[in-house]
Amino acid sequence: MSDTQLTSPDEAIALRLIQSIRDHAEAACAPDRVDLVSVTFDVAASGAEASNLKFTPRIDRKTRTILFTGGSAAGATGIAMTATAVYRITPQPA
Repeated sequence: MSDTQLTSPDEAIALRLIQSIRDHAEAACAPDRVDLVSVTFDVAASGAEASNLKFTPRIDRKTRTILFTGGSAAGATGIAMTATAVYRITPQPA
């Protein structure tokens, strides 16, 4: 990769998608802290521009200590990328 291009379009989408998912996870678990355990990205349509996509996070399941979540990035032509993530929930002292 060249010095002038820090991320490819697909990497930019992945970054925006995981940010969207994390924001949603933090809101769902507040005031507890969430720490990423694992994440998987699936690219459905390569070459889309992150600025043209809608990022939609979701929560699949939440336990006392684990949050299973994910989301998608979609545009006019359909889904460009999906992701699944697992977060550890750390309760904050009262």
